[in-house]
Amino acid sequence: MRAATPASRSASSENTFAPQARQWVKLRDRLCDYSDDQALLLCEEDGRWVVWVPDHGVAVLEREQLLKSL
Repeated sequence: MRAATPASRSASSENTFAPQARQWVKLRDRLCDYSDDQALLLCEEDGRWVVWVPDHGVAVLEREQLLKSL
């Protein structure tokens, strides 16, 4: 049996991450140089999320752009 490495653990936890409305998440990439790297999930439709990002405002993001906030 092989021990889980930190990289494999994070990939595994990312696969099980199920975003929900009213949840804070980390953004894979900032939307602009001055915006926050976190977002509040507002609602989801067709695999895309409407989010609110501090110092940016409302945006629509793909699921792949969201990471679980630690």
